[in-house]
Amino acid sequence: MNRIWSFAGLLVAFVFAVTFFGRPAHSDVETKSGRWEYRTETVEPTLLSQKLNEWGSDRWEVFAVERGDTVLQQDGTTKLKVSNFQVTARRPLK
Repeated sequence: MNRIWSFAGLLVAFVFAVTFFGRPAHSDVETKSGRWEYRTETVEPTLLSQKLNEWGSDRWEVFAVERGDTVLQQDGTTKLKVSNFQVTARRPLK
């Protein structure tokens, strides 16, 4: 069980680092109209990296990643399990 928590912690740290330190605070994309299209999806933890790469290829700019936790009760102890991530992104309208 500790391996799962270690993996989940590393995954969250990676997503945080990529989201907040891998890009400038503002968008590099200039839009003539200043209009954007947005999307939000719920992503399984094991598919997060793949989904971020797909969206990056399609020029989506991820600006929010929220973790969805599930509370587990086992043997009198309470544990949190990362069950999904909610990812929100934008890109300029064409």
